[in-house]
Amino acid sequence: MDDEPCGRDLANNAVVPERLAELFRHVADNLEAHAAWVGSATPEARLEHDAMRRVAAGYRGIGDAAGRAAEAMRAAGDLPAAPHDLARFDRGAFEAWMRRKIELQRGFAALLLEHAEASERVLRSMAADDHG
Repeated sequence: MDDEPCGRDLANNAVVPERLAELFRHVADNLEAHAAWVGSATPEARLEHDAMRRVAAGYRGIGDAAGRAAEAMRAAGDLPAAPHDLARFDRGAFEAWMRRKIELQRGFAALLLEHAEASERVLRSMAADDHG
């Protein structure tokens, strides 16, 4: 474990929730645009419109919460170093927690890459339709 103050460590890692906020807010914008596009002229369109709006609200809520977390992390950057009682540190529990965190991070990263590739396929398909 290093000697960097925990507040500085929090501030340095604020980029993670900042990027999550940016992505989820962007997705929410797209879902809202899709809802407006499909409209509500028919019962089926109304169902899709309302579903898109509900999902968009969820994404926006996650984005906003991630943004607030990032702000709190940045604000903690100037906290002075505090003493940590090593006698109270459960190394085994921390290592287990850290291994699970890494597993979750890698899984989420892989999922994001899969979704990015699917989005690229949609763009390529649209481009092919434009030129076909």
